[in-house]
Amino acid sequence: MLPQIALAAGLILAAAGLPSAAQIAPADLQGLKAGDVLFKGAGTAAATRIAAGWSNGDQRWGHAGIVVADGAGQFSVIHADTGEGRAAGEVRRVPLTEYLSDVSALGHYAVALTGQAREGYLAYAERTVGLPFDRRFSLDSADRLYCSELVWRALSAGAGEDILPDKSRRFGRIYVSVSDLSGHPLLSELTVLASAAPPDG
Repeated sequence: MLPQIALAAGLILAAAGLPSAAQIAPADLQGLKAGDVLFKGAGTAAATRIAAGWSNGDQRWGHAGIVVADGAGQFSVIHADTGEGRAAGEVRRVPLTEYLSDVSALGHYAVALTGQAREGYLAYAERTVGLPFDRRFSLDSADRLYCSELVWRALSAGAGEDILPDKSRRFGRIYVSVSDLSGHPLLSELTVLASAAPPDG
């Protein structure tokens, strides 16, 4: 029970994170498409460092969001946001610039779903906007979501099956880690970006 509480308490931490002085610009993302997944670097904030630590594989990433586009082709990102301070978190659709505003390292991944599968994946993501953030980090219900759970459920909805039958396990918990996604065969790494270090002084 204690490890479960520690996981939930740890991942809830710090929406107050440590924003980076430098940032990645939307123009740095070449070939961006609706459906791509953007992974925030583990060093983005305290919560991303903790989430990366719960990954059994690649620990570069600590948060994930799904790129979507409006009718005018403007990009946004749908992601499960912990919320700031005492504010309740929820699944939000935010402008790409806002999603990138605290990021000093970013992974841009393509998703190998096409046609109706890709449409179903994106439609699921859109339907989740406004759902509360899952502070219990449980897979028992789909009406509260954490970031990697959102991406997993959306991909599974598009594929028509659970794309991750063998999920991460630790201390008796079953969960979807960020590396479960970044290492999944449906995703392929296109680019890793890092912002320039802010000048001293």
